[in-house]
This record gives sequence, structure tokens and C-alpha cells, in this order.
Amino acid sequence: MKYYIGKVEERNGELDYQAEYLFATKGDPDKYSDKIAREWRGGDKDDWDEYHLGYWCSGTLIFNDGSREIPKDHFEVLKNYITVL
Repeated sequence: MKYYIGKVEERNGELDYQAEYLFATKGDPDKYSDKIAREWRGGDKDDWDEYHLGYWCSGTLIFNDGSREIPKDHFEVLKNYITVL
């Protein structure tokens, strides 16, 4: 099992904002974080926009803004402060 901090970016008009979350996976972290972005506001695969390379949901464009691996002991501390998905 590997541990990560992931990031989702949302664009709503001229507003851009980001949210971070924690996750652990044995699989591909890019696939996992893309699934989180896709479902962030209740979207699905049909919401994909090839031109913008993001998911549309309720007028907001949502992107998987990547992830970075962290040590397990950092994950254990951070899970008390950041949402684990």
C-alpha cells in the first residue's frame, strides 16, 4: 500500500479553487485520483470534456490536479486533519 495527497481543481467562471485529500492505494494513483475528480461533484464518465481535459458538473469544470506520494507516518498524522477518500 502506498499513501498520497491528491488535489482537485475546480473552475467556476473566473474562480479557481483547489481541495486536497488523502488516499491510499495498491493500484495506479493517477487512475484513483482521476476517479475522485470525476465523482467530486457527482459526475460520471459522460461528463468528460476532451477539449478542456476535465469533467463538467453543474457548470463547474473539475480537474484531477495530480497527487504526490507521502510516507505512511505522515499519512497517519494528516488523516486527523485532511479528508481521506
